Amino acid sequence: MTPEAIRSQLVKLLPQLGTFGVDTLAPFLSQLTAKKGDVLVKQGASGADVYFLLSGTFSVFEKIQIDGKDMVLHTATFPGPGILGEVAVMSSSKRTATVVAMDVAECLVLTKDQFDGLVAGEPRLAIELLKAFGSLVSDRQAAFQNKVRSNILLESSDADAGILRLSNYTGKASKVSEKLGSRLFSEDFKGVNYQSGQPKVQPGD
Repeated sequence: MTPEAIRSQLVKLLPQLGTFGVDTLAPFLSQLTAKKGDVLVKQGASGADVYFLLSGTFSVFEKIQIDGKDMVLHTATFPGPGILGEVAVMSSSKRTATVVAMDVAECLVLTKDQFDGLVAGEPRLAIELLKAFGSLVSDRQAAFQNKVRSNILLESSDADAGILRLSNYTGKASKVSEKLGSRLFSEDFKGVNYQSGQPKVQPGD
């Protein structure tokens, strides 16, 4: 990829930083060309490197146990551009899955040492970068929550049955009175619209 193409991809991945912020961040990044089959992060491993995936396709694998028996699950496949490993740099937690390049992929890497250098040399930019990572984590968590709720409600006979199943699977969930709802939220505020499995009435039925 040309330097301009790389710059453009980074701006798309980190819009919060803007062009100037991306240009300031760039010297702290290392270029990496991942080959097909290369493991970028490994479940259970320590490490705080962040990968900016500019191109390529990646698969996610997770090793779990069911009834005491080891199983490896292929849980996702996703294309670049994207960001990988941002949680570890914020929390020093171990990797939660193994991610493998499925074809040749161009990446930029922010290592722990490079991030420490960014903190020392450009502390304001480091803060903005962490904010961007935090926003990404929040968006992913919300998307996952919406997907789980949507699947549970679609498999339920109606809204009330769906709410009961939500309570069983995701924790407390119960419908409140219209009076309390109107006190908590304005009428023009609309939350995420889920569909239950209740048969839809067509016009004219």
